[in-house]
Amino acid sequence: MTHVLALESYSAAALARLRAEPKVQFSQNVATLATTNALLIRSQTKIDKALLERAPALQFVATATSGFDHIDWRACRERDIVVTHAPQANAQSAAELTLTLLLASARHLLVARKNVHEGQWRKNLIRCDGLEGKELGIVGLGHVGQKVARLAKAFGMELAAYDPYVNDAAFTSLGVRRLSFIEVLKASDFVSLHVPLTSETKHMLNHPTFLEMQAEAVLLNTCRGAVVDENDLLSALDEGTIAGAAMDVIEREPPPPGHRVLSHPKLLLTPHIGAFTNQAWDKGSHEAVEKALKFVNGEEVLDTLPLPVAWFKKT
Repeated sequence: MTHVLALESYSAAALARLRAEPKVQFSQNVATLATTNALLIRSQTKIDKALLERAPALQFVATATSGFDHIDWRACRERDIVVTHAPQANAQSAAELTLTLLLASARHLLVARKNVHEGQWRKNLIRCDGLEGKELGIVGLGHVGQKVARLAKAFGMELAAYDPYVNDAAFTSLGVRRLSFIEVLKASDFVSLHVPLTSETKHMLNHPTFLEMQAEAVLLNTCRGAVVDENDLLSALDEGTIAGAAMDVIEREPPPPGHRVLSHPKLLLTPHIGAFTNQAWDKGSHEAVEKALKFVNGEEVLDTLPLPVAWFKKT
């Protein structure tokens, strides 16, 4: 009998699959952590050495999220604990939000809305460019990045991407030019980030890399906040190094009251809602439960951590 504990909310249908498995003793009570063999979480539960000490019987952890920076997988590996994530669960929702931020930035929606509320209508509005023919640079052509490419293609955008671990066939099928990281920054009107947060990708957008971008470019980030050096971003916006940014994630969430990210006129910020849809929540629930059931039944579990290769090498 495998004791499975869910510490965060999962869909009723997904949990019903666990309850129906005769090999599973299911619980949602944290008091049972000491006897738990398999743990189901989302992003609010931190898997660190302190928690692992309270779970001596733990053998398996599944997070129903694509991100995994809340899990100390090294500490888990020392204990031979299998760790897996759900990279496909929120791909559609994150891609949809990326296009939302892209469109809002391109059409200056926040300024237009402000005009309406202040009774100014179209007074002093600057005519903007549409998306057709504009270059979208995608950093990370994985599950989310590929969906973003398909959606952007429908708007007539030109596409380029950097991803050292996706084969040429994927680039060709999507109609995406393969460029280096710096080449993507130099060529793009919009740069969209879709990478995991690792020691290699932390602050990959920083003062030197902002200098490689076009002055008219806009940065989009719907992956992880710490991929961008926040102070360097604010400086780049202040100095006109880049034209703007639209972010769903920042380094500290939520930011303290009065922080400049909340009010910077060139920064559109949303409160980490990339996966905040019913569909993504349900997909993540089922994906994590499916992997837990495979573990219980001695079958191969996919999407385990660490990643097979480091995503990005700093130079």
